[in-house]
Amino acid sequence: MIDACDPGLTGAFATYSPHGLAVLPMPTYSEKAGKLNRERPFLDEPAILDYLQGRRMMGGRVLLIEQVGGIPGQAAHGAFTFGHGAGFIKGAAMALGFEVEEVPAMRWKSALKVPAIKRQAIERATQLLPAYAHLWPLQKHDGLAEAAMLALYGWQTRGAL
Repeated sequence: MIDACDPGLTGAFATYSPHGLAVLPMPTYSEKAGKLNRERPFLDEPAILDYLQGRRMMGGRVLLIEQVGGIPGQAAHGAFTFGHGAGFIKGAAMALGFEVEEVPAMRWKSALKVPAIKRQAIERATQLLPAYAHLWPLQKHDGLAEAAMLALYGWQTRGAL
């Protein structure tokens, strides 16, 4: 089995195995924060740790994480928060004994012929994994589709672990 993660607030976890595919939206919670005291989403780090512990107990050994970097035009605070979350996931997985591989989006998307446009990425996930298209029914579910394709990429490149 291969576990994969599309990090970020709208990302997801996915597991691909001979038994099928499972996806989990990134665990988050909302809280008022900032100067304007508006509701903002945050990664639910305890829930992520619980999920990873469960995956490890079920035999998970490898976690592929999409390699992250700054997005042109992104505010420094947003970039820091995104990087912090990705770093938390990587660190937690490593502490639990996962072999962690960061995979550049360009590599796995090129291998699976995944377009950069989110809507088209969902369409490609549906082509590659038609039995699971119900798992990403809306455009906002692109993180679920991308995590699923990253797990599929891991399965194809690493084989059955």
